[in-house]
Amino acid sequence: MVLTSLIKRQLRIFALLTVVALFFAVIVYARVPAMVGMGVYEVRAEYPDASGLYPKAMVTYQGVKVGEVTALEVEDGGAVAVLRIDDEHDIPANAVAELHSTSAIGEQYVDLVPASEGAADPEESTSLGDGDVIPADRTVEMPQITPLLESLNDLLKSVPRERTRRVLDQVDTGLAGSGPDLASTIDDADGLLRTAQERLAVTRSLIRTAQPVLGTQQDLRSTTLSYAQSLASFSGELAGRDRDLRALLSQGPEGLRAASELVTDLQPTLPLLVTNLTTNAKVLNTYLPQIQEGLVYYPVTVARLQSAINPRAEFGDVNLDLRANVNNPPACSQGYLPAAERRDPSVSQFRDVDRLTHCTVPDEDPRSVRGARLLPCPQGGGRGPLPSSCGLKFGNGVWPQGAGGSRGSDLRRGLAGDTSQESSAEQGWQELVLGPVSVR
Repeated sequence: MVLTSLIKRQLRIFALLTVVALFFAVIVYARVPAMVGMGVYEVRAEYPDASGLYPKAMVTYQGVKVGEVTALEVEDGGAVAVLRIDDEHDIPANAVAELHSTSAIGEQYVDLVPASEGAADPEESTSLGDGDVIPADRTVEMPQITPLLESLNDLLKSVPRERTRRVLDQVDTGLAGSGPDLASTIDDADGLLRTAQERLAVTRSLIRTAQPVLGTQQDLRSTTLSYAQSLASFSGELAGRDRDLRALLSQGPEGLRAASELVTDLQPTLPLLVTNLTTNAKVLNTYLPQIQEGLVYYPVTVARLQSAINPRAEFGDVNLDLRANVNNPPACSQGYLPAAERRDPSVSQFRDVDRLTHCTVPDEDPRSVRGARLLPCPQGGGRGPLPSSCGLKFGNGVWPQGAGGSRGSDLRRGLAGDTSQESSAEQGWQELVLGPVSVR
């Protein structure tokens, strides 16, 4: 076969192109110079744990690929990754080598991140060079997803299946037939979001205005936590007393029914009792200093009586020093019943008595200076025999309608509404004890 000069020239051109293509492939794609250390420098990064990292993994600087991992070595206490970085990239000497993943289950790579200002040692060079080491305190290992998956698996195992199934059944029962309502709620929420989007300025203003409120809630965080803890304790106590609460709820209606019947039975008299006690309480509160004084002097008076009676009790007499004092000053009879109307001691029948009877002589009269006519007023500033003389007014006793044989006492009229004339000693004592209590 005879090769013409044209064919020879074409073969020479093809051969030259082949050599150029091979050279380009070797230099650019195969990176043969980098393999022999030309145009690159190596940096070693120490990691406590380099799980997931592999040779040929990508090395980036601020998101830009600058090299690759050439080897992984095991050293005491951790692993060392050998990083081959192109000479054209200057990496700060204080850079931090972080391990990242392209996705949750993707390939890992090394990302070189500049350290914060002031973290670099002034004596170190400004850029990494061949043979430099990034110590373990400037490396960040990849968070392992295995512990997370294990924790998630343990969480799922801890969920009680039977209770979960019961809850889902109850939710299904509760939401059964509510599809249109839920759809309407979702449509309304969508309309609300569209309205909020249309009024974005107002929404932003609302959010800015809510900041002080949220700040206040942040300041009250301890109080809120205390309230939540107290509520949790209260809820726990209720849960512990579930049986008692159920018993109360089951037996409560019967108790309420009995209480209702009791209130119905007491309805005719209980309001009257409370009303009368209120009136008596007002009187007692007004005369509280006098009552206190009486309680203070009563033991002293009893002790004096005992000192006069007890020493001579076995002889049938008392130790008294009597001095006669007749008409100095004379006794007061003004304001009492005339002598002709006074009851003879031999009469034993009951008789109405005017309880307002007292000495009515003028204040400057020397008679009965220690009598009721000169009693000090409870509020001070005067004297008088009756509360009305001191400007005090108290209500009258309230009695049931048609109550037979009852009498209501009154400081102005004495006994009113008397329908019987008991003369027994027992009735007399009842009047003596209960009469003052009934004063209104």
